[in-house]
Amino acid sequence: MTEKKRDYVVGHGKPPVGNRFKKGQSGNPGGRATKTAPPLLVRKFNEQVVVATNGRRQKTTRREVVIVQLVDQPTRAGLFATKFLTDVLKEIEKKASLSPRPTELV
Repeated sequence: MTEKKRDYVVGHGKPPVGNRFKKGQSGNPGGRATKTAPPLLVRKFNEQVVVATNGRRQKTTRREVVIVQLVDQPTRAGLFATKFLTDVLKEIEKKASLSPRPTELV
């Protein structure tokens, strides 16, 4: 019986040469799953919904629906909700502006 010599022993943390990641290939191409509130809020606020206004149906974003409802129904609870919502949106937009963006062609 002859044994083949390898560069190293295949085992835990040492995959066979054919199963390794290629150079430049990420081990997690989808990235980390986001479970924090700001990305979830942004995603939900940007969803399209159908609303009935004056008997007509139209598509709009949840963001617009919430803002219109808060403005149209000024109550004490609505004022607190408006303040909270605007603070959250400002924070999200500030974080979004700080994140690196692809360079734009001029």
